[in-house]
Amino acid sequence: MATAGPQSGLHSVGPRLPVGAQLGDYILGEPLWPLRIADAYRASGPKGPATVYVVHASIAANGPVRDHIIAGTRAAAQLPEHKHLIRTLAAGLTGEILWIATEEIDGSLVRDMLSKKRSSSQGGLGARATGNLIAGVASALGEVTHGAIAAESVVVNRGGRVRVIDLALASGTIAAAITGLIPTQSSIAPEVLAGNAPNGASDVYGVGALLYEALVGQQLARGGPRPSEVVNGMSPQIDEVVARACHRDAAKRFGRTDVLGEVVGEALTKGGAVYTSAVPLLEQLPTLDQQQTSLATELASPAASGNSVVDRALNAALADSTEKWLVSKNKLDYGPFSLSDIVKQIEKGDIVAGNIIQDKDSGARSEVSEHPLLGPMVDAAKQRLDQQRRAAAEVRVQSKEKQRGVLLYAVIGIGVIAAAVVVYLIIKTATKSDDGPKVAAVTGLDGASLKVKVSEPKKPPPSHHSGGGNHGGGNTGGGNFKNTGENMALDMSDDGDDGSSTLDMGTVYGVYSRAGGQLGGCLQSSGAGQANIGIIINGPSGRVTWVKVNGQQSGGLYNCLSRVLRGLQFPSIKGTRTRAEFDIAL
Repeated sequence: MATAGPQSGLHSVGPRLPVGAQLGDYILGEPLWPLRIADAYRASGPKGPATVYVVHASIAANGPVRDHIIAGTRAAAQLPEHKHLIRTLAAGLTGEILWIATEEIDGSLVRDMLSKKRSSSQGGLGARATGNLIAGVASALGEVTHGAIAAESVVVNRGGRVRVIDLALASGTIAAAITGLIPTQSSIAPEVLAGNAPNGASDVYGVGALLYEALVGQQLARGGPRPSEVVNGMSPQIDEVVARACHRDAAKRFGRTDVLGEVVGEALTKGGAVYTSAVPLLEQLPTLDQQQTSLATELASPAASGNSVVDRALNAALADSTEKWLVSKNKLDYGPFSLSDIVKQIEKGDIVAGNIIQDKDSGARSEVSEHPLLGPMVDAAKQRLDQQRRAAAEVRVQSKEKQRGVLLYAVIGIGVIAAAVVVYLIIKTATKSDDGPKVAAVTGLDGASLKVKVSEPKKPPPSHHSGGGNHGGGNTGGGNFKNTGENMALDMSDDGDDGSSTLDMGTVYGVYSRAGGQLGGCLQSSGAGQANIGIIINGPSGRVTWVKVNGQQSGGLYNCLSRVLRGLQFPSIKGTRTRAEFDIAL
């Protein structure tokens, strides 16, 4: 069960609703947290415990911002389940109250965890906890866009599970910040605050800002302290990770949030950016023989030159071929090795900090990272190998993306060629018989060789959806709280236009008809000859937010057509959305 924590200076906007108040099918319990644009409550719903967000009245009263919240809620409700995302269940209007229901949230807000750390002068969450946090958030946003990720967007439960909780509120949060209804935050990318649509690069910026705040204990600010200056033992490498993730130029950031997550995970949870042990004073260390004692004395001398001493020590080690050294790993002894063999194993990462080195002749033992000669080599090899792993992780992710893109283009190319052959045979057969079927109104679209018939759009009739919960006024079952208007559940399928202004159907046709070749390629690659398509176009963004193919929203044909249609750019309008329906056929 989620627990209320410190509020970090945030306050609920408007009176809190009483325990027992009913919103749709949900009965409110105790309040949880105030967020940027809503208050969270425990609740019980048709299927058990839930969490309900009540949008602040001043936010819900702003038409454009409210439209962004509703659109974001519908988009979040259609996402598949993900272990690092809280599912959106329902939304509605009860009188003038706009609310959103999600599955029950178990855990504490990262915002409140950081507030407790600050109040006890402990700073941030620490390297390992931050690594786990960023890995979870980056995974959650690998295939979806948030745009306003912040410390209040994430909860961590007692088992360490990380989940993003406010995806449904993200679009409304951005709109509220741009319109000045709430203060802007440094975690929102500058191009988003300038009015550009959020994307993967803007989420990289947000996750980088969250990384900074989790390490340092305060929000990202230009000129603020570097993580390596605040976190004990932290390498300056993590400063470079934050700087790249939060670069003002989106093109210079990491390519994706999951790439950033892998880099941070390697750096923090596996120690790549953390000095696991400082190199102790050499005169305090036990030596294994007279050679190491002499070397320690030389290194401790202020007159010694560090680089020349290390070079001489390395050369001496590589020249030593006496096999008298044993290495203990996990209570097992290996060897004997020469000092040259041990140096080579350190370079490969086979001998690491925590392993024990022993002189089998004298019996002297030392932890390898504390050995005056080998310790610095262990630290250097560890940092080098970790850098290689992080670079390889980024290359692997980028390579996978490239392979998927090449495969997609290959499949489309084969489909176009095959479709051209089929159409040619159909036309040839039709011309041989006067009584045979004719190919009517086929047009070469989008410069492709595939011939596709695309019908003019027709505007579907308005949908009528029944409301949820109580209708009309009356007691809702909680304290003195009463409904002041209709209790209406929002249509989570995104199938309606609410009577707002819409795009002209001719304009809609002009956009999607230019993608006829791609749409036809989807038909051909799936083996279908025709399809009936319904779409909904978001007014302010001009993007397709909902697709239905032959009455379905699944399958290979749906996935291909949905990908093409969601990539189209229609003109922007002030209306909420435009619905259209059309047919395509080979």
